[in-house]
Amino acid sequence: MRAIADVNKALTQNLTLEEIHKAIQALPKGKAPGHDWIPIEFFQACASEVAPTLFKAYTAMMASGEASNHINRGLITLIPKTGNRSKLRN
Repeated sequence: MRAIADVNKALTQNLTLEEIHKAIQALPKGKAPGHDWIPIEFFQACASEVAPTLFKAYTAMMASGEASNHINRGLITLIPKTGNRSKLRN
């Protein structure tokens, strides 16, 4: 049980602005954008402007214990690589 308590403590400790910056820069480039259609490269180029807003949002969610319904929303897009586009394996 000690390991679970350690993990919980690590996951619930106060977030820092520096961690937000590091997370933005660590995101992989060249990936398809999310449901907002904003590519990762935008966030990386504008990290100093975007990070404080993200920091406030995440801090507010942690303080309230609630998150927006939109935070878990995702977009899955099938991108054909080769061959017949009607075949899912392609």
